[in-house]
Amino acid sequence: MTINSFDIDPPDVDPDGICENQTTAGAANLVLNGALCDLGTAGQFDIGDSYSSGIAAVKVAIDSAGDVSSVNFTVTGLNQYGVSVSEVITGVTTTAVESTLYYSQITQIAADAAVGSNVFVGPVDDFVSQICPVNWQATEAYTTAAMNVTGTINYDMQASFDQIRDQNPLYWYSYQASKTATLAAEAVRHSVTVRLLVNSYSSGAELQYQVVGQ
Repeated sequence: MTINSFDIDPPDVDPDGICENQTTAGAANLVLNGALCDLGTAGQFDIGDSYSSGIAAVKVAIDSAGDVSSVNFTVTGLNQYGVSVSEVITGVTTTAVESTLYYSQITQIAADAAVGSNVFVGPVDDFVSQICPVNWQATEAYTTAAMNVTGTINYDMQASFDQIRDQNPLYWYSYQASKTATLAAEAVRHSVTVRLLVNSYSSGAELQYQVVGQ
């Protein structure tokens, strides 16, 4: 029997942790000058600099003091598998807009037009854990357990039938959804890998995640 343990201890959300308030005179890259970009390699966000090792990638949000809905922002970096990705996020009207992708690294955020109102960027309370391969050939289901939940946190237990080497991204399904407390649950037999998807959390929340397999 094997036991894999992950410490899920997220930091407080920092709305301008990647980019502090700034405007641009025209199309330009935002300056990655937030507090979270000063912890490791200058001018980029790396998940390992500010998040515990059990956390693989996080969503980010673009917010603004004014209406910048005519501007498109292209976010470039790495996803939770370490693969290069980018996406376009349409500017906001003073309400934060979250990314669709999860990022383990961000190296560039490019605006395609002038940004006339202060824009800021930071991670949100939505992230995924490191993935844990399991024995998909096992004759009995294995048990995954989210243990010692502290504070307010909402999470899904997820599994994938995809071989990690075959494709990116993997296709995930939630076999336990929107849970808020300590829980032990069996994933569907012949799943290839499992992870946690954290939908939201409050300051000070944490949990320890264990995967018990054959």
